[in-house]
Parts: sequence; structure tokens; C-alpha cells
Amino acid sequence: MSDVERALQELRAAIDAVDDELLALIYRRARLAAKVGEHKQNHDNVPFYVPSREAAIIRRLLARNAERAATAHETKIPDEAIHGIFREIIGACLALEHPMQIAYLGPEGTFTHTAATRQFGSTARYVSCGHLEKIFDEVESGRASYGVVPVENAFEGAVGETLDLFAQVERQVYVCAEIQLAIHHHLLSWAREPAEIRTIYSHPQALAQCQQWIQDQCPQATLMAVESTAKAAEMLLREDGRCGAAAIASLEVAERRAIPVLAANIEDHHDNTTRFFVIGQHDSPPSGEDKTALVMSIKDVPGALYRLLEPFARRGIGLTRIESRPSKRKLWEYVFFADIQGHRDDAEVCAAIGEVEAMPGSLIKVLGSYPVARPL
Repeated sequence: MSDVERALQELRAAIDAVDDELLALIYRRARLAAKVGEHKQNHDNVPFYVPSREAAIIRRLLARNAERAATAHETKIPDEAIHGIFREIIGACLALEHPMQIAYLGPEGTFTHTAATRQFGSTARYVSCGHLEKIFDEVESGRASYGVVPVENAFEGAVGETLDLFAQVERQVYVCAEIQLAIHHHLLSWAREPAEIRTIYSHPQALAQCQQWIQDQCPQATLMAVESTAKAAEMLLREDGRCGAAAIASLEVAERRAIPVLAANIEDHHDNTTRFFVIGQHDSPPSGEDKTALVMSIKDVPGALYRLLEPFARRGIGLTRIESRPSKRKLWEYVFFADIQGHRDDAEVCAAIGEVEAMPGSLIKVLGSYPVARPL
């Protein structure tokens, strides 16, 4: 055996020893998580999934990661790797506390599915739903522990169907977490070049997010909107001849369906990000860095929107998003969706919400408070 081979063998043995230590520590963590689950089972109305606690764990670990790299002068492990590793560990331990079913907009391979697995790990059981209303129904009925729904894209704006479902006052679901997912679209096809493409299947949001690229590279293509990017791949597989058709979908979809990627990263904006909400039958306790989602309406008089927002502005509560949607109850009547900085239990936030509630002709519904997320 050469000196190089001997040195490699020693290093590999040392790595194996570290792996054994890591496995032992994971088992130790799992035992502690199981004890947490036992305590929760003895108390009613204590949720097993607490997004604020998970957010605090991840934030602390990312801070320690930065500190270690700075003080030990070591190459920093990427934050996304630390996040992914510990999300899987947290998810596996949570499954020991309480098995969970997660509803998402299917089929497998959609961006919503990716967002769900990033949040809950591979141990949870995932329930594919054909449309968004089904996700709300699964959560509201208790058949699913939680659901993951798309809310908005950084460049194409809000997902109207999701907002309309939240606006239904009879719905008893709450926002308990958010997920920010970097979105990259790929053109899947057996064609030799984009100019050959005559039909492109994809979700309407994906088509909109690649609009300029499609116009430049596939000017003759007819765009066909379908329920999801994974469904687009299914439609492509049904095409006869295939060469004249394409689908816009994720790399995961391409790999699952064994379809070649003709062009990668075709989104018009490469910092393209979609935000998702995790919905459940409760929201999240304060984490120290939170937002609260609201839906509001008021009688249509001059200055009505100002009256809704002024109680928050006067108290220095930041507004991070506002959208209007038709109420679907009366012609030209609108409801407003807003995300504000702070938790519903914060004194100033609570006071502002109470002030809006007291306004004649107003309606305000707290959709939930949740920890601020970072893009993945």
C-alpha cells in the first residue's frame, strides 16, 4: 500500500467515526423530541408543529454557522446546506412526535411539492391535490395536518385563487408559516432547438414568468395553460411525434419523467422567487421576527383605504404587501389582503386590529401570524 493510499484510508476511517458520532447524536435528538411529543399529548390544544420554534432553531444555527466560519477561519458551509440538513433532521424528529399528512398542489414534482418537502422534510406523508380548494378542504376537515399553497410570485404578483379562498369568511384555516422558494424554469422537449417548438404546455404563472424568453426563442409557439408544471410534462408525454411540443417545468419534473432539458433557466428574471403559505388549524406563536396576514374590507367611501391603513401607520407597523381582489359578493366591491410586520399578539398590532374592527362598515379577519422566512 502506497503512502497516499494509507493516508486516504486513515482519513476515510476518521470520517466513518464522525458519521457514527453524528448518527448517535441524531438518535439522541430523536429521543428528546419523542419526550416533547409525550408532554404535548398530555395537554389539549398544544400543536405538535410549532413554526416559531423551528424558525428559532434554524436562525440560531445559521448564526452559529457564520460565527464558526469567522472565528475558526474555516471555509463556510453554505447556509442552504445547513438549512437542508437540519430541516430533514427536524422533520424526521417531528414525525416521531406525531405523524403528519401534508396536502399540496400536485402531482409530485410541482414547485408546491418542492416547497412542501423543503419545509417538512421527506419523512412526512404527502397528499397530492388536484386544485387549491381541495387543499383548504383537506386541512379544514382535519384529513391533512397542514397544507402548502402558493401565494405570490416576486414578478407576476399574487395567486388570485389562493387569495379568494382565504377571503371566504367561513373558512377556518390559518397561516402558520411561509416558504420562499427560488424558481427556475426549464424547457423540456425532444426537439433539437427552441425554434422548432409549436406548442408549449405549462402553468399560467410559469408561462408568464418566461414570457420574454418564449417570444424571443419560440415565436411561433402556441401557449397551452394547464393546472401545474407537472401536468404540463404529462401532456408533453402524450404528444404524438413530440418534436413540435414542449413543457416548461422544473428540473425535478424533467428527471422524474425522463424528458430532456432543451433549455435551462429560461425565466425572465433569474432572482425569480415564489412565496407559499403553510396553512393549518392554528397559527404560530411569536418568534421574534414575524408577520401577520390580514384580509379587510370597508364601505366604499372617499378615503376608505386610508382609514383601514392609518391605524397601522400611526403605530409604526410596517406594511409589506397589499393586494385588492373583487369581493364576489357585490359588483365593484373589493377586499384587501395585507401582510404587516409584527405578531397578532404584539400590543401595537392588537390595538390597530381592534381599531379597524370598531370602524362602522368594516370587516377584518386575521389569517394568521407566522415567522418571517428567507429564500431557499
